[in-house]
Amino acid sequence: MIWIIIALIFSFVLTIIVLIYLLSLIIGLIWARGVPFVSLSKKQLRAVDKNIKLKPDDKVVDLGCGDARVLRMFEKQGVKDLTGYEINFWAYLLAKIKNKLLKSKSKVYFKNFKKVDLSEYNVIFCYLLDYYLNSLKEKFDKELKPGTKIISHSFSIKNWHKPEKIERMFVYRI
Repeated sequence: MIWIIIALIFSFVLTIIVLIYLLSLIIGLIWARGVPFVSLSKKQLRAVDKNIKLKPDDKVVDLGCGDARVLRMFEKQGVKDLTGYEINFWAYLLAKIKNKLLKSKSKVYFKNFKKVDLSEYNVIFCYLLDYYLNSLKEKFDKELKPGTKIISHSFSIKNWHKPEKIERMFVYRI
C-alpha cells in the first residue's frame, strides 16, 4: 500500500514538473516569437572554449543564455563581468540553479534582451536563429560601440558586417 502512495506522489510531482516545463516552453516561444531554448552541446561548447579567448576585463553578455553554460565557460577563462538574458522560464530557472550549485558569479536575468541597452558590453555572444539575428541588426548598429565583438554560433547576420568564420562561429567586429 505504501508503495502505491509513493508511486502516486512521484507521478504527481513528475506531472507537475512536465507541465511547468511545457508551459514555460510555450510562453517562451510566444514571447520570443518562436525562438526555442536549445543549448550548445558539449562538443560545441568545447569548440567555443578552444577558439574564442576573452580577457578578464571583457564585459560579456549572452543573448538568450539558456542554462548559462557559455557564461560559466567564459568565467573559467577568467572573465569577471558576465551577464545573460533569458525569457524561457525553465531555462532561466536551470541557469539560476546551476549557477548556484557551481558557485558561478555570472548574472542571469529573466528579461527580453531586446529591451536591454547593450552599449555597456564589449563582447556579445548569441546562439540564435538567423531570422532572429537579422532582426537585431538595427539594435546592434544603434547601441554597440566601435571595438565590440559579436560572436554568433552557427548562424550569420545577413547583409551586415563581414564576419570572421571560426569553425561554426561568426565573429563580427564593430
